[in-house]
Amino acid sequence: MKRFASLFAVIAVLTGAGWAFWPEFLRFAYVGPSLMRVENPEDHSEVPVGAVDVQVDFTDRDRVAVETFECTLNGQDVTDSLTVGRNGAAGEIVGLREGDNHILVRVFGRSYWNDRFVDEVRTFTVRVRAAPFIDLARS
Repeated sequence: MKRFASLFAVIAVLTGAGWAFWPEFLRFAYVGPSLMRVENPEDHSEVPVGAVDVQVDFTDRDRVAVETFECTLNGQDVTDSLTVGRNGAAGEIVGLREGDNHILVRVFGRSYWNDRFVDEVRTFTVRVRAAPFIDLARS
C-alpha cells in the first residue's frame, strides 16, 4: 500500500508541474528554443532617472531576422536609439516618465522545427521614482 501511495504522490506532483509549465511547453514545441535573451532591463525594475540601458542577445543568430527587431517605449518606436547587430541590440532608452513605463521588444525568426516565421515578444515594466518634494519656503 505504501508503494501505491508513493507512486500516486509522484504522479500527482509531475502532473501538477506539467500543468504549471504547459504554456512554456507548447511554445517550445511550436517555436523551439528562444530567439532572444534580454539581459537588461529586468521586469519591474526601478531607476532613479529617466533613462534605462537595454541589452538584448539573439541566442540563435541563424534563425533571427535582425531587420525585424523592434523596441517600443509606452507605444512609441525607439528602435533607432539602439544599436542593432547580428548578435543582438544594445543602447540606452531616454525619455522615461515618472511612474510605470512599458518597454516592448519584438523580433521575428524561423521556427526551430520548420521554416514558419514566428515572432517573439517580451514586455517589461520599468518604474521611474518620483523626485522628492522638498518644501524650502517658510511662512
